[in-house]
Amino acid sequence: MAKKRFTVFSLAFFFLTPTFASAISYDVRFIGLSDTAALQSLVDTSQLVSLQHRPPASINGLRYRIAADIPNLIKALHAHAYYNASITSEIETLDHEFRVDIIITPGEQFKLKSYEVYHGKNCELLATIAGCCPLSEEQLGLQIDSPALSREIINAELKVLSELARCGYPLAQVEKRKVEVDMADFSVNAACCVKEGPLSSFGPLSLFGIKEIRPDFIEQKISWKEGEIYDSDLITETQKRLLKTELFSSVMISHGDELDEKGALPIKMRVTEAKHKKINLGAFYGTVDGFGGTISWTHRNLRGMGEILSLKADISQKYYAGLMTYKKPDFLEFDQTYRALGEISQEKIFPYTSFMYRFANYIERPIGPKKNISLGLKIDHIDVTRSASNGTYFLIGLPLFAKYDHSNDALNPTQGYSITYSATPYQSLQTSNVHFVKQRLTLTGYIPLTPSERWVLAMRLQCGSIAGTKRENIPLPKLFLGGSEDELRGYRYKSVSPTIGHKPLGGRSAIFSTVELRIRMMKNVGVVPFMDFGTVTFHELPKLDAKWFKSVGVGVRYFAFFGPLRLDIAFPLDRREEIDHKFEFYASIGQAF
Repeated sequence: MAKKRFTVFSLAFFFLTPTFASAISYDVRFIGLSDTAALQSLVDTSQLVSLQHRPPASINGLRYRIAADIPNLIKALHAHAYYNASITSEIETLDHEFRVDIIITPGEQFKLKSYEVYHGKNCELLATIAGCCPLSEEQLGLQIDSPALSREIINAELKVLSELARCGYPLAQVEKRKVEVDMADFSVNAACCVKEGPLSSFGPLSLFGIKEIRPDFIEQKISWKEGEIYDSDLITETQKRLLKTELFSSVMISHGDELDEKGALPIKMRVTEAKHKKINLGAFYGTVDGFGGTISWTHRNLRGMGEILSLKADISQKYYAGLMTYKKPDFLEFDQTYRALGEISQEKIFPYTSFMYRFANYIERPIGPKKNISLGLKIDHIDVTRSASNGTYFLIGLPLFAKYDHSNDALNPTQGYSITYSATPYQSLQTSNVHFVKQRLTLTGYIPLTPSERWVLAMRLQCGSIAGTKRENIPLPKLFLGGSEDELRGYRYKSVSPTIGHKPLGGRSAIFSTVELRIRMMKNVGVVPFMDFGTVTFHELPKLDAKWFKSVGVGVRYFAFFGPLRLDIAFPLDRREEIDHKFEFYASIGQAF
């Protein structure tokens, strides 16, 4: 039996050896074409390239492979508007392999001379369909006298169908396509003929895939009404609204192929629900708080209506807090959120020790894509000890917040600006004549210094004011105190203000400004030198002639897929030896502002 197995192996070796011995390896070069996009298309199309790991058995087999490849390469060149292109080949023998040179003579790249859209029974009418925008070359993303790329011509057809779907013709089809190549003029005239189909309206909606979410929650998010003229933009908007809730991992909306008996188009929506409950655990270390940990639990679909209940606890060496938050989306009207919270916390830091509990309610809503506003009612009970101004305070406040954000990214803005204003009138519930208003205005701006936006100048200016009662009647945590990752980096946490016996007293006005040069040195790594300025005074309005504190520093950024990771070190230039350290570290996700 052993001898028989040896014989089979020997025969297999005998027959396979000539096959591997006679197979020839080769390399491929493309010569004569400088168009990078067209060259990449040739590489992607070429079987010579894709079959290199399976070499032919002989030189004749290689010649056959080259001959079979050239027509496909010519088609790829035609797709890039090289209609006069020609290809030849040469085979060169090297030491241990062959080299195939594909020699390309591309000729002149043809230009798009015209593109027209027709409709009608015999495609005799230029498409000016009622209710639709003109289907011009510019509207379809084409540019006359630019290279007549096949990809862009096909994309224009898809754009035609997309435009028709926006104005009530979702059943439109492209019936014919015409591409005329003028070899003498090096130009291309293209056209398509569309059958727009019937004007359609939104029909009845059928929902599929719902498990724990109530149908009426989904119906609140739908941006169209049954019977309205069909508009594909409303389909897209509805998908965005539903995905934004984070209750769904996918939302697919489609329509039937024909109108129902009422002349409407039935709509189908199939959703896949995401997990609605989650628990987060984390640990951290900060120069202010020391070692600490956090735990949170969130239910994002309370009562099946997308209401959110979350519980969170943070504890560290110098701080602990418990927070319960409830959010109700689409409160009273679409895209308006009601938020209620209860919080209890204790903070032990250099300027003070505070114990606080808070109850608050807010109504929040966006005003357009770039503006947000919120209005609330809150009650704060604050007990302050170990400070230059101890006391117990019971306050009711009406917080107002408004923001206009014209920057291009939340975590890593490189251009644009934002304006943020907040104001909270407070009334003491202990003493009727104690009331004050705390205001803050924040301006940010981002200027790209290079076209690639690898160098960006970022600036921020913050101005704050507290008007009303005397400073002594205001809780120290409500006064302005500089020294944090947002206000005067480098100084001890919340310590920059007028002091008494090295203890901060807090201020009624403040100015904080920051200038950063954000340099992206590599794809994933950047460096940020920065300088901060700030002043805090007893006056109700900021004073420019007061003492200014300054700091400098440098940061490192690692650009992960979700945003930049930030690590900064800052040095106080007006260091108070009794209070400030020689430097401070800061780490977080996202840029400083």
